[in-house]
Amino acid sequence: MKQLEMESENPNIVPDDVLKYMPSTSSNDPISNALMKVLKCEEVMKFELLDSRWNGNEAFRFDTDKGPFFIKMNRVEDVSVLMTEAVSLSALAKTKTIRCPLPLHIGKLPKVGEIGPGSFMVLEWLDLKPFAAMRSDIQNGLGKNLAELHLSKAHDDLHKGRYGFPVSNFLALTPLNNEWCDSWVEFFTRRMEDQKRSLFQDKAYGRAAISEGKDGGLKEGLEEIIKNVIPNVLDGACSHPSLLHGDLWIGNVGGTAEGPCCFDPASFFGHAEFDLSIMDLFGGYTEEFWKGYRAVSPEVEGFEDRKKIYQLYHYLNQLNLFGNAGVALTIQKLVVELLEKEVSRKS
Repeated sequence: MKQLEMESENPNIVPDDVLKYMPSTSSNDPISNALMKVLKCEEVMKFELLDSRWNGNEAFRFDTDKGPFFIKMNRVEDVSVLMTEAVSLSALAKTKTIRCPLPLHIGKLPKVGEIGPGSFMVLEWLDLKPFAAMRSDIQNGLGKNLAELHLSKAHDDLHKGRYGFPVSNFLALTPLNNEWCDSWVEFFTRRMEDQKRSLFQDKAYGRAAISEGKDGGLKEGLEEIIKNVIPNVLDGACSHPSLLHGDLWIGNVGGTAEGPCCFDPASFFGHAEFDLSIMDLFGGYTEEFWKGYRAVSPEVEGFEDRKKIYQLYHYLNQLNLFGNAGVALTIQKLVVELLEKEVSRKS
């Protein structure tokens, strides 16, 4: 497989030096107004920027007479985007297995200058402890909680043995098709087809990750994996849909005095091992996590082979989002490895 040629990285969603909406404690501010009118706070005292992400999402703490609230906002996204996240959070909360912030309100942000309109979500405040995600007790507890989530039957009447989700949502900026499928192979194949197709398409946030004819044979390799490897390896691997977090890299995990928690989900009903496949891609998870998880849900034979297929999906998503040459090389190597393993399996 030849080395593919990369396009430039994606630009920022909202440049820092342009006129745009800025929050305030005024009753005329949409966020403060929602806290007072919807959540019945009498006073909004102050706010603090906690985080600003590459995709335009910003996190704030708003302090009120009723205590702090967590605000997630984006100056250009429609409210429907945050609505799908709220559905994921509510679905996770219903299982009573893993702690996540409860969504309390979703509202619109005004267009200011050329930027907007946007949206915001008010969430329950979780008092996260610094570096708690790296503590052994939090890691172990998270493993147990995640296994309990994957084994939960709280939503059996909803999924009815199917794979998908009531709403289609987003993995970062990647739109996800969650229409119901009767089999896991059918659902995951569609997910992989979407990632492959997106590699060669311009997006709202940037150019195509790869130009047609400059993929070094990657397209053909992915087509072979979708056609042969996925059905051969995944068929029969998942007998019961699990509710997944969907994007459980270490940055979406935290800990409070009460125990582990998670946030920023892209949930759907799928194979539990899909959630596990991201654990060693970006670091942060320790042996304590795996001890906790495997104490509740032991490893099933063939996990390592299936994990690599799911990791290929995550790497493709990274390439589509960022156009990173290093990720592209990793994908090429993984495609070759999977295809060679398929050949040896048949021989």
